[in-house]
Amino acid sequence: MKSVSIEDAFQSAQSFVAREWRLLIPLAFALLAVPQLAFNLLAPAELAQAMVTSDFQRGMAIFEKMPWLSPAAIAAELITLAGALAITGLALVPRISVGEAISLGFKRLFVLVGALLLLSLVILVPVGLLGRVVPLSAVQMLLLALIFLLLLLALWIRLIALPSVIVASRAGPIASIRLAWELSAGAFWPLLGCVLIYSIGGWVVVMASTYVLGSMLVLLCKALGAATLGPVLAVVIATLMGSLFWAGLHILAVALYRQLGGSIRGV
Repeated sequence: MKSVSIEDAFQSAQSFVAREWRLLIPLAFALLAVPQLAFNLLAPAELAQAMVTSDFQRGMAIFEKMPWLSPAAIAAELITLAGALAITGLALVPRISVGEAISLGFKRLFVLVGALLLLSLVILVPVGLLGRVVPLSAVQMLLLALIFLLLLLALWIRLIALPSVIVASRAGPIASIRLAWELSAGAFWPLLGCVLIYSIGGWVVVMASTYVLGSMLVLLCKALGAATLGPVLAVVIATLMGSLFWAGLHILAVALYRQLGGSIRGV
């Protein structure tokens, strides 16, 4: 079993944030928050309601009525993925500039997209075939969904180093998946503990700050006679805070990658 120190990972991530926050925050806002914020503000409110209520048929109907939604959603997601690689590069590669990190993120984007598509096929195809071949009751469907989510979590933890591998090497999608899988071998439980601690603590902070700031903005806008502006500003705050959460997770993943024995050869 590999030795992974949760305390050292957090200290390394905190040290980087304290040192480079002036570069990190604008980068996170520009590449993680702005694309998602633009799509959320342009998309109709009915789409968000359909997603929240898991009404996928209604959601698909909205996409069919507005053909521009699909390209916009894909573009926003691609920029966000490139942003994840850029933040990873900023934390991983010594003396790299923000411009070089952004360029590296977009250059290696096709590898990350290819890896995610391959993983999606491996996961979704068997599940889809099982649902068609074997008739399942509502309880069995719920159990299958729970198992599916647990498998996704386990896969995410085993591949937590994937963005770092993609940034640090010139490997393609399949080789990057293999390298990330090999790096995390024997370290699943410490990696899971580290990610859970960060995720729980991070989301508590994000939700609390979003609620407080969002509520204040809504009340302030009502007092100023611009009640419709309040919810929009609340969405902006939530998106910005969410981008900081994900940026922190990417930096923590780099710290874990280093402990797992990853290098920056090939950059």
